[in-house]
Formats: sequence, structure tokens, C-alpha cells
Amino acid sequence: MSLPYDRVRHLHQTERSSLYPPGDRSHPLHAIIRTDMAPLVTVTGATGNNGRAIAEALLRRGVRVRAVGRSGAGLAPLAEQGADVRVGDLSDTAFLTEAFRGVDAAFAMIPQRFDVPDYRAHQERLVTSVTDALEAAGVPRVVALSTPASRLRLGPPVALAEFEERLRAMPGRAVAVLHPMFFMENHLSAIPMIRNAGFNGGAIRGDLPLPMIATRDIAAVAVEYLLEPASESYIARPLLGPRDYTLREASALLGAGIGRPDLPYVELPYDGLRQGLLGAGFSETGAEAMVALARAYNEGLVTSGVNRDATTSTPTTLEAFVHEVFGPAYRHADTGTHG
Repeated sequence: MSLPYDRVRHLHQTERSSLYPPGDRSHPLHAIIRTDMAPLVTVTGATGNNGRAIAEALLRRGVRVRAVGRSGAGLAPLAEQGADVRVGDLSDTAFLTEAFRGVDAAFAMIPQRFDVPDYRAHQERLVTSVTDALEAAGVPRVVALSTPASRLRLGPPVALAEFEERLRAMPGRAVAVLHPMFFMENHLSAIPMIRNAGFNGGAIRGDLPLPMIATRDIAAVAVEYLLEPASESYIARPLLGPRDYTLREASALLGAGIGRPDLPYVELPYDGLRQGLLGAGFSETGAEAMVALARAYNEGLVTSGVNRDATTSTPTTLEAFVHEVFGPAYRHADTGTHG
């Protein structure tokens, strides 16, 4: 009877003698751990917040990782941790098929490019490429990143309903689709505004309760699904963070973490958001996608029907995120001076 790979790793770590000091690759279990027992998982979007967190969590558990991204420089830290890095574009189906070939599981996501002329067409091309590659490579277990807003077929997740439909239609696969809500990491994009203008702002209402989740909590759930034995199934799981926060409350917490306890949240008109995004390099269609999502949040469409329970709540609080992620990022940002 074979031992599960994590048990073999435990033996490797605890049953050493003085003949096999830490780091000695001559230990007789070393080859088994690295080849026969450890699963192989492809992670797409490995230079982004979610993909990188998932890849690093897998590597910490001794899993072999094939990390896919567009930037070799961005993938370099994962290569240093032992990942097999593959540089290429998700629209290249042949490249992606080879990146998926022979793996035990894959994390699949559709990255967003808001500077492309036709945002929706670009997203739909990526959906087709990723799902065609998964099917051609015969990946037995897929964990996919989506959102509860996918059902609305608008805004940034405009093509994710099709993504989920194509995944569900693949025969003989174990598919887990994760539906996280508002990423806490979204607040990082407000750092230039806070530093230069002295406020946090957006077109979503400041008094609207939003489930906010840290990407490390998404990664923890994704890793568990990626390492489960594969059997034909389909599950969609909302992930909502520890509790809801309004953007006014979130701004106060952000401010408290950077020495600005009175940091206000300013509600922007939709056209003000659109103009700001265009000035930041968004295309017309990319900016309109963001405006459409803000409008859907304000109308209650995104959070409608999403219920919090023990399976949808995750542990990292916004207070912890501010202390461990946002505050350090703010202090190290080289984007101007205090406004």
C-alpha cells in the first residue's frame, strides 16, 4: 500500500538520522517525494494576486507546480521556489494545451485586460482558448476562478458565465468553480489616490455592505480542491470573507492603518469614474465594464441571493489585511507624496 505524498513528506522530515542532515538529497525517500508521490498542478495567472498565492501555497506543501504567466520576470520568484515556469499568453491554445498536458489538476482563470479595444471580445477569446486547452489536455481536475456576478453577463466578468458553462459541459472532469466577492486587494489600487488626493473614492455607494475577501483565503480553498482525488463532479462555491464591510468603514480601517484615521470615502458619479479610468489608460469598453459593475453593485444585483454560512465565510479580516498587506504596500509605494 502506498503512502499519500504528504505522509511521505512527514516521514522525510521526521525520520531522519544523523546520516541524513537537513537538505541532504541522498535521503532514500527524496526521489519518491519529488517524483512518484507529489501531484503536478498547473497554475494560470501565476504572476497575479490569486495565481501567485495558489502557486506558493502548493509549493509550500511539496506539490510540483507548473506556473503559467505572460512575464518571465514576474514568474522568476516562483522559479526560485522550484516551480516549472511557462511564459506565454492564454490566447495561445497550443501553448496552453502543452502547459496543461500530463498534470493532475489545474487552476484556471480568465485575466482581465482593460486596455484592449474590445474588452468583451478579448474575454470571450480567452474563455475559448482556456477551455479548449483544458479539454485537449484531458485535465482531470479543474479549479476555476469566477464570481457570483458572472450570472449578470456584464462588467469585468462579462464572459465568465460562458466560462462556467463550458467547464460544466466537459465530461469526466472534477470541476470546482470559486465565487469570491470583493477582493481586499482591490484597495491596493487606491493607494495613489489616497497619497495624492487624500481620500479613497469610487462609484460604489459608501454605505453598501460588501463581502470582502483576502486572496490568501481564496488560495487556501483552491489548494484543497486542487489536491482532492478527481472524480466527475461540479461545484460552485461562494467565498465571502469573514463579514461585510461598507466602503466607508473600509476606508476608515485603511486610514487607521496608515496614520490617517479620518480618511474619507468619496462617492464618484459614474461619468467621473469613467473619465478617471480613461485617463488611467483604460479603453472605452474597459472603462464601461467597470462602470457597469459599479452600477450593478449599487442596484443590489451582485450580492442578491448570496448567503453567508460556515462554508462561504473565510477567516482573514480586513483589519488583518490592512496590518499585513495594505499598510506595508502604502509605506513602500513610490507614487507621490501625501496630499
